[in-house]
Amino acid sequence: MKIQRFRLRAIVTAIALGLAAVITSAQGFPTKPMTLIVPFPPGGSSDILARALAEKLSLRLGQPVIVDNRPGAGATLGAAYVATAKPDGYTLLMGAVHHAIATSVYKNLSYDFEKSFTPITTVALVPNVLVINAKSPVVDVQGLIAAARAAKDRLAFGSNGSGTLQHLLGTQCTHSDDLKANAVASCMQPGMSSRWCASARM
Repeated sequence: MKIQRFRLRAIVTAIALGLAAVITSAQGFPTKPMTLIVPFPPGGSSDILARALAEKLSLRLGQPVIVDNRPGAGATLGAAYVATAKPDGYTLLMGAVHHAIATSVYKNLSYDFEKSFTPITTVALVPNVLVINAKSPVVDVQGLIAAARAAKDRLAFGSNGSGTLQHLLGTQCTHSDDLKANAVASCMQPGMSSRWCASARM
């Protein structure tokens, strides 16, 4: 655990240094606090990374970088907020793969993902993990599929919102194995926003 935390700090520090170099390329910038919008609830992987990044950026830039959580609608509410913010470089978005997906899922987005934002850097690549309640007798994917078929429509899988990557992955998994499952966004717990959890309600 200590090694992982050390690696996270080292990676975030390196990213912050590179990002700070890009931001400070404009003479005299920044001259006031900046805001980093996280379109997810506090406690998830995006939030944890954003807060670590904001801390290092604040030290490097000499100005506070404030993390502002604005979750909802598959991360599109936070993105919409940044898209309509004054284009002066003081409002940043902690983007995720969900934003690329949203253009195909949501018909009436108030912004154009390709035109409304200027990409700066990749912060992290976060894997998705299939997990299940530790008390469940299921120990592998085949066992989960068998349990899901036995449970019929009582299987539920959790994601961090409709239209997000985890929601689509869960739906794809159930369709590929001809299973019935209910997507439940509220199944997610703080710190698990980038994981795909599943539980058979039997």
